[in-house]
Amino acid sequence: MLKPVLTKLAATFSGAILPLAFAPYDWPIMAVLSPLLFLFIIQQLSARQAAVAGYFFGLGYFGHGVYWVYFSIHHFAHAPLWLAIIIMLGMVAILALYMALLGYGLNRYFKTHLGVRYLLAFPSLWLGLEVLRGFLFTGFPWLSLGYSQIDTPLAAWAPLLGVFGVSYLLALIAGAILCLLRATERFYKLAATAALLFVFMGSYLLSNVAWTSALAKPIKVALVQGNIPQEIKWLPTFRQRSIDIYLQMTRQHRDADLIVWPETAIPVFHHRLKDNLMPLLRQEAQQYQSDIVLGLPVMSNNSDDYYNGLHSVRFQNEFYFKRHLVPLGEYMPLKPLSKIILDFLQIPLSDFSAGGDHQSLLKGGGYPFASSICYEDVFQQTSIDGLPEAAYLLNVSNDTWFGDTIAPYQHFQMARMRALESGRYLLRATNTGLTAIINAQGKVTAQAPMFSRTTLTGELTPFAGVTPFVKAGWCLIYVLLACLLLWSFVKRDVIR
Repeated sequence: MLKPVLTKLAATFSGAILPLAFAPYDWPIMAVLSPLLFLFIIQQLSARQAAVAGYFFGLGYFGHGVYWVYFSIHHFAHAPLWLAIIIMLGMVAILALYMALLGYGLNRYFKTHLGVRYLLAFPSLWLGLEVLRGFLFTGFPWLSLGYSQIDTPLAAWAPLLGVFGVSYLLALIAGAILCLLRATERFYKLAATAALLFVFMGSYLLSNVAWTSALAKPIKVALVQGNIPQEIKWLPTFRQRSIDIYLQMTRQHRDADLIVWPETAIPVFHHRLKDNLMPLLRQEAQQYQSDIVLGLPVMSNNSDDYYNGLHSVRFQNEFYFKRHLVPLGEYMPLKPLSKIILDFLQIPLSDFSAGGDHQSLLKGGGYPFASSICYEDVFQQTSIDGLPEAAYLLNVSNDTWFGDTIAPYQHFQMARMRALESGRYLLRATNTGLTAIINAQGKVTAQAPMFSRTTLTGELTPFAGVTPFVKAGWCLIYVLLACLLLWSFVKRDVIR
């Protein structure tokens, strides 16, 4: 057994290498090696010691994976560096608690019987904690393990089980490998071998399955990436210039069936434009038979509430309002305590209201689409809610907040998983990148360069049908998780 200090250092290291599995590093093997190393480190520890090691694993995992939070808060919200670092460290400290629970639960209840520990308990506990992290306190499913496999054969499981199902399979692989190395009983070795064969053979067989099919011929699309610096985007003196930039870029692509502007491309409330810019855009869209979809803030008619909105200009009274808001960035949790933090920050429109859970689909290019705005595309339910009626997915974003860090690439990887899970094309229009067209297999068919003012053109194929994940939704994950956890606890004192 390692000394306590060495154990903490080793656990931190094993967690810190896990983000290497994700974009932009793209070493997906780390999604197996990192949990495998963690399991090896805690195998001889008490439950309390394993919880401490798990916490340090989490510090390495999230400290490396979401360090960019300080950058966003300091550089763009103009918070003092000390406050930005404190907020980031506080967030990492909270997220690390999930890994502490993993270490404690595994060594408290499943230390003796290796088959149960590695083949049942570890994968199901990992899955359960990822699901919990995905919705507790509004949810933060960032860096869920399955996202790292978008370009590997394991991605074939995503239309069946979703990203959390892929996370489960990765944890199962790590557990099965350690079970093969440590177990002495023939039964355990056979079970571990069967588990590995199940995962990899399933990946091969599922890779040939087409869950959805083309609904019509491809349509031409143009995604406008304005590359407006965040520092000047909301300045009143620059607003008209910003609008003119998007108008000019749009008028260069009148042959497109669908033109998309990014999140809050227009930094002005909709009601202030409904008598000038909006009629102009609507007239031009009708004249050239091309839909224009854009992001802008929208003020409620009956209250002081305002929303982060998406609008298809040919449909005058139809909007999509963002549902999953970013804490401290778009709304203030724990008021009035959060107002103290807000006093240090300079974030325009930092107290949006959340849109309703059930909203009508917008239309663009002749077909209905499922909408998401920025951070929302990390939540599976946002895309599932619009299916199977939606012919494609559309996400607008403003990843300017992330700067030139690893965050835009992580975010883009998660967006690709939404396309794969749903069996639909995804159009992703951003202010500075990564603007892209993603096909129904989660592959990038066209992509604009980062930090460049450009318009990405290409084709979108409308799709019909549903994947098993969309059809079953979260029910499949909940049933799988409940059965695995129950079976783990039942068998922990039975299997010898």
